[in-house]
Amino acid sequence: MAVRAMLIKPVDGEATLEMGEVDAPSVGPTDVRLRVRAASVNRADLLARAGRYVAAGSRGGPAIAGMDAAGDVVAVGGDVQGIAPGDRVMAMVSGGLAEEIVLPAAMAIPIPPAWSYVEGAAAVAGLMTEHNALATAARMAPGETVLVHAVTAGVGTQAVQVARCLGAGKIFGTSRSAAKAGAVEKLGLDELIDTSERDFADRVLEATGGAGVDVIVDHVGGPYLAANIRAAAIKGRIVGVGRLGGAEGVLDLEELARKRLELIGVTFRTRTLAEKADLVAALRAGIDLDGAAEVLRPIIDRTLDWTMALAAQAELARNAHVGKIVLEVTSR
Repeated sequence: MAVRAMLIKPVDGEATLEMGEVDAPSVGPTDVRLRVRAASVNRADLLARAGRYVAAGSRGGPAIAGMDAAGDVVAVGGDVQGIAPGDRVMAMVSGGLAEEIVLPAAMAIPIPPAWSYVEGAAAVAGLMTEHNALATAARMAPGETVLVHAVTAGVGTQAVQVARCLGAGKIFGTSRSAAKAGAVEKLGLDELIDTSERDFADRVLEATGGAGVDVIVDHVGGPYLAANIRAAAIKGRIVGVGRLGGAEGVLDLEELARKRLELIGVTFRTRTLAEKADLVAALRAGIDLDGAAEVLRPIIDRTLDWTMALAAQAELARNAHVGKIVLEVTSR
C-alpha cells in the first residue's frame, strides 16, 4: 500500500519539499501504525532540508519531512500493551509528515482529551525537549529561578509552561521583540527582557538582587554564552538546547569555576531509541499531562494545510511567529 508523504527533494542544487508517495512501512511487534492528523514545523525541518539533520527514509528511501506527528492509532504490533486502535497519540518521530506512519509504541504519548490533534502536534516536541532540559539535565527544584532564551518560539513558550508545572519560582524570558510579550506572559512568564534594548544579564542581576538565576535554558547559543555566565547564580545550571544564534561563544573559565556552574548540552540526534523512550517515560511520570492540559496548552501561531509545508517552513525561518506553526494532514 502506498501513502502520500511530503518528501525532501533536491532541485537545482537546493532542497525543496514535494508531495509524493511511499510504501507504507510494516508494523513490527513493538510498533504502532498512526493515521496522521497533524504535524508541527520545527527548526530541525530546516536543518533536514539543508542536509544537516538525517531525515526519515534517507538511509535507503525517500527522505520524508516532519519531526513529530499526532493522530489516531490504526494498528498495533503483537507485543504492544497499553495502546489500542482508536487511541489518539502524539510523538516525536522523524518523517511524521505523511498520511500514515509507523513508530515504536514506546514513543507514543496519549493526547490529553482536552486537546485537539493540532495541539498535540504543536506540543509534543517542546514538552519532551523542555522537560528533559529542566527536569533531567538541570534538575530544577521547586522555587528555583529560571531564564528562558528565545522565549516566544514554540519550544520557548513550552519551557515556561513546563517550568511553571515543575514549581519554578520567578521565570524570566528573553526576546528581541517586546511586542510578543503578551502572548507569553499569560503562560506564567514573570518578565520578558527585550534584548534589543538592554543586556539581559544586567537585568537578571538587577531583578535578583545580584544573585542571578538558578537555571538557564538557552535556545540561542554562542552569542549568549558570556552573558549566561554572568547571569547565572552560584551553582547554577546552563542548559544548551538550541543554537539559533551560532555554535561558538566566549567562555570565562575563571567565572565558571568561581560560581561552580554546570554547562550542559542536550540533543536528540545522538540518543538511541531506548534513550528517547526513557525521555517519554520521564515526561509521563513527571507531569500529569491530562491534569495539566490547560497549563501546558500550546500557543498556536497558525494552522495550514500540509500542502503548504514549504511556505510554513519559510514562515518559521522569518522568526515573526509566536508559538508553533502546525500543518493539518488531509487524506485522499
